[in-house]
Amino acid sequence: MPKDPPIIDRLEREVNGSLRREVRRFAATVVVFLLLACCVRLVAASSSDRRRWAIAVMPRGEEFSLEVAADDASRARGFMFREDVGPREGMIFVFASSERHPFWMKNCRVHLDIIWLDAGFRIVEIAHNIGPCPAEGECPSVQPREPARFVLELAGGTAKKLSLKPNDPIVILSEPSLR
Repeated sequence: MPKDPPIIDRLEREVNGSLRREVRRFAATVVVFLLLACCVRLVAASSSDRRRWAIAVMPRGEEFSLEVAADDASRARGFMFREDVGPREGMIFVFASSERHPFWMKNCRVHLDIIWLDAGFRIVEIAHNIGPCPAEGECPSVQPREPARFVLELAGGTAKKLSLKPNDPIVILSEPSLR
């Protein structure tokens, strides 16, 4: 009959077994951590390809999620081919300088309020409930009488519902800043 190993041998085996299990757990944790780090990097890299967003806070506190159109391609696309604009959604067009930026509704399928803002985000002018271009014929453009640096588009009728008027301030929250 084999003799029981001495107590020291038995403790060494138990410690070694415990140690091996802990090392395996640690290695598994490191692998999970590395996988998560890779996923975070992939998401961060792909988020730079996604559209930028901002928040508009109206004079009476209503908040709107805004898609940011800050380059030529996104400004040209605007709300083209979209079937709807939600009641708390919109788009802010960012221009390098204050000018009388004209807008038209080519390939737009919804009615929009077009709100021109100065460099301090105060309303310069509002074009209410502008409809899509006609199926045939000329597509008219609208433009403000005064220069503006930003243009805000909201669902048609929103400006009247909110009682917006020229010189009203709108707070735009964005990271990075739109200015």
